Formats: sequence, C-alpha cells, structure tokens
Amino acid sequence: MNESPRPDPPLEAALIAAALKKARMSARKAAGLAGLSDARWRQIVSGYQSVSGSYVAVRAPADTLARMAQVVGVTSNELRNAGREDAAAELEELGAPPAPRSPAGPYAPPLDAVTAIMAALTPEEQEEVIRRLGHTRPAAPPQGGGTEHQRRRAG
Repeated sequence: MNESPRPDPPLEAALIAAALKKARMSARKAAGLAGLSDARWRQIVSGYQSVSGSYVAVRAPADTLARMAQVVGVTSNELRNAGREDAAAELEELGAPPAPRSPAGPYAPPLDAVTAIMAALTPEEQEEVIRRLGHTRPAAPPQGGGTEHQRRRAG
C-alpha cells in the first residue's frame, strides 16, 4: 500500500502545541478540559489523521479550536495572526479569558479543571456556583479528631 505523505500541521496547530508545552500540561489533560478525546486533540495538533493507510489533513472546527485555545492560554489575537479569524471570534464568544494556570503543587490539577469549567460558564452561572459552594463547605472535624460516629465506636 502506498502511503500519502503526512501533511504539515497548520499554523494554529503549532500555536496550540507550543502553548500546551509552555503550560506544562499533558495533551490528555488539556483534551479533557476542552471536551475532546486525547486522540482527537492529537489529530488536530498534528494536522492529520490516518485513514486506511493514508494521511488526511485535519482542520479543527472553529468552536473546537477555540476551546483548545482557551485551555492552553492562546489568545484570540494569536488565533487571528494564525489565520483563524473564525476560531478567534468563537474564543471571544466564550466570554472568558483563558483559565489562569495554578502554581505547581498537589492541588494544581483539580484547580485547573475547576477554573476551566468556571470559565466556560456565564457570569450568572459562575455566581450561582460560588453561592452554592459557600453553603456547602465541609464542617471542621470535631475536637478530638474523627467524626462523632468514629468517637462513639472507639470509646
């Protein structure tokens, strides 16, 4: 079987790949935050997919590219400069700046995921989430450690 040559990745794909590396995030994590499978993320970033032994060029839909850009911190201006005005407009419609990156540490992945989810919500939805979180904070454990049930069983 004669394979076709691999297409070069488009400029926007190289932009996303560079931002992913700069963000020090795995493609799997970024794909999940953007609502994509990691296989689809890789196809878009590489610029091709393999179909029956041939390489077929891949161009991300504007909304998909905008979500990818948001996750890794690519701006709408950078998308415009890469020739993707459509994705830049979609990114601006998302209405939120790219999610800020958390400092490294044991809580960074969950905070990044929550930040990305919150960024995708409307301001009203964000306020409602914050309001609900304020009412559901876990109570401090009672003095003496453990729960009431655990202390009764132990003593």
